[in-house]
Amino acid sequence: MHEAILVEGIISALLEISREKGKHVDYFKVSVGELSQFNVELIRYLLTEMVKGTELENTHVDVEVEEAIVKCLSCGFKLSFQELIDPLSSNEKEAIHFLPELISSFCKCPSCSMSDFEIEHGRGVRIVEVRLDV
Repeated sequence: MHEAILVEGIISALLEISREKGKHVDYFKVSVGELSQFNVELIRYLLTEMVKGTELENTHVDVEVEEAIVKCLSCGFKLSFQELIDPLSSNEKEAIHFLPELISSFCKCPSCSMSDFEIEHGRGVRIVEVRLDV
């Protein structure tokens, strides 16, 4: 259950921020990339359960899914990962499920027809907003 370790890290970081600033965290938002392979619902659940008994117990939390954005390194064209893989067969989609960087082997840029891509967004997990008591 990698999500539990991830949530422990998020809680630890928030508690450190709270202690450094000497203020209570009222709200925080976590962004989970759609290609991160984490269970977003489990992260939401764990963030509400694992803060019980801590200084974050009554803190409002928001967890959002960050859309994966792909950039063509040849022409700079950007589109969503889903838009890029929509035309692929189910076998091709399965091939890139666990290793999204393989899109360059299966896809061509709709703008320039080249196959040199970089995943710009949507891979990681991060705290994107923290609000403290005033």
